[in-house]
Amino acid sequence: MSDDFGTVNVSRADRAREIDELRQHYRRHRESLHQLAADAPTERFAAEYNRLIAEMDAALAKVDDLQPGMRPLVPPPRGADGIADYDAPRSSRSPLVLIVVAALLALAAIAWLIWKPGSDRNKANAIADRPAATTSASSTTAPSTVVEQPAVVSVLTATPASADYGTIRKGTRATRQFTVRNESEQPVTMQVGRSACRCLYYEYVALIPPKAKETVTVTIDGARAKAGTLHESVKVTAKNDPSVATSFDVTANIQ
Repeated sequence: MSDDFGTVNVSRADRAREIDELRQHYRRHRESLHQLAADAPTERFAAEYNRLIAEMDAALAKVDDLQPGMRPLVPPPRGADGIADYDAPRSSRSPLVLIVVAALLALAAIAWLIWKPGSDRNKANAIADRPAATTSASSTTAPSTVVEQPAVVSVLTATPASADYGTIRKGTRATRQFTVRNESEQPVTMQVGRSACRCLYYEYVALIPPKAKETVTVTIDGARAKAGTLHESVKVTAKNDPSVATSFDVTANIQ
């Protein structure tokens, strides 16, 4: 009996030593995985590292379960005579084999994750270093042609361009006439803009036939004008198209 128990004690000591070495081996690789996860270039790699860490944590839990004292030992199988057979193979060896296989798979996955980014960078560098194809296209320069623009003819013209009313006494009026001509082939309805001094009065026929002219009579009311030099620019436009326009100036000395 003493020899049998001595064999059991030696087997347990060897087993405890193997489990402790395996635990230390796992912890070293777990620390390496933590470092790789922290320095991972992408989130996908970090997630893969964390998944491997979780698998190693599960493996460590199994190793802790195999440590004597952590759970009741499984009784050895008994022979046909009812006596415990300590030399018979035990099922506890199976988890150790699975743990070793899982560790090898984890190491292989780590090696692949380390190799993959370097391979991708090499491919990217090879593509970047590849010279871009250049194509030369013959370009012909067409001779420049100068297109002469026709002279712009004003639709409305006013004469004279300016008129000096001279000296106007306060309370009196002075009148001058201007001619507005329609140079187009269409009739134009003209309108005369209001003066800034609100002291000018106009008399005219609005409709100007094609190639015809009308007279615009402009009166300065000295009673409404301010004393001093008077200068007004009178603008004449087409009623249906304000861009068609002409103008003339009115000056006077109000006393």
